[in-house]
Amino acid sequence: MKTIGICIPTIEGGVIAHQEIGREAARRGIAYPQIVTHTPVYGDLEQALKSGDNQSLVKLITDSINRTAKAGAEFAIISANTPHIVFDEIVAQSDIPVLSILDVAANHCKKQGFKSVGVLGTTWTVKNGLYNGPLQKRGMTAVYASDTDQAIIMDAILHELINGIFLEKTTSDLVQIAKELATRCDGVILGCTELPLVLTEQNCGIEVVDTTRLLSHAALDFATKD
Repeated sequence: MKTIGICIPTIEGGVIAHQEIGREAARRGIAYPQIVTHTPVYGDLEQALKSGDNQSLVKLITDSINRTAKAGAEFAIISANTPHIVFDEIVAQSDIPVLSILDVAANHCKKQGFKSVGVLGTTWTVKNGLYNGPLQKRGMTAVYASDTDQAIIMDAILHELINGIFLEKTTSDLVQIAKELATRCDGVILGCTELPLVLTEQNCGIEVVDTTRLLSHAALDFATKD
């Protein structure tokens, strides 16, 4: 079984990814894989994103992945959606293969037979149209929240969710946004790895695509593949 590397831009999302690999291994009745993790300095990542400094973003994520490689990882995942803005550059500079959360999520949507897919995530993810290409390539279209709702989502992610803060009012607001989006699509991509902590199929009333856990399952698939 291959050793998995996890670049963890935010702790909350990274915990879900790491934990889900172990839980999925147990569900499959197979051995728990070896996992190497590294967490870049989040403040540096946020500054690079806010300033549009893609070169620094690539360096921070690539350095993190390559640190896991030096510790024995044979391939890696990035437990966050937004850094995939520069995914191609990351892959080009990484010492080991890197799985794409975008492809994993889009493939799942295709298998579910979706035609239109809502996308919830950071404003960086949304404004860069991160899921537009992967969905269009598979015959689907992306649907987004209004600018007003997007501002609420971004504030919740940056100031609460990534810090492990889950306020009832914020959760209620996010659920209402997801429900409105659900009226215009077949399923909703939780395109931020912290969103599954507050949004579920039960409270949203529509199928949600948990990108974090799907990526973990894909990592386990790759780790066990000959």
